[in-house]
Amino acid sequence: MKNNPLFGAWKLKSLEARTQDGSVSYPWGKEIRGYVIFSPEGYFCVTIMNADRKRFSSQDMKGGTMEERANAADSYLSYSGPCEIEKDKFRVKVEVSLFPNWIESVQERNYKIEGRTLLVVSAPTIVNGKEQRGYLIFEHV
Repeated sequence: MKNNPLFGAWKLKSLEARTQDGSVSYPWGKEIRGYVIFSPEGYFCVTIMNADRKRFSSQDMKGGTMEERANAADSYLSYSGPCEIEKDKFRVKVEVSLFPNWIESVQERNYKIEGRTLLVVSAPTIVNGKEQRGYLIFEHV
């Protein structure tokens, strides 16, 4: 499986969350940045952030006020781990995650590749109190 078209780095272009009734929201903002990487060795890593994240008033990485730290966590998502890839879906055995409830879970995603574009659809997930699916569009870099 060394020539899988998923392998490599993909730059995030859009992310929206949709409820079953069709409502659309942008939990990390409309302006976002991020990457997903699939390695030939079978690993996955994704990082997503609001493009307008507020900086801490201090240069101390573990510093910042409680509000600054809460905003930093609220505007960011990242998880990684070993990944199994199938024809139209992949499963990540999460080892590292900003959201601690995902650690030691399996996150399954459906995907479709069209040229240099990757569409990823998440399983239903609770975000801001509502069950939603994430729809992410990436471009191969």
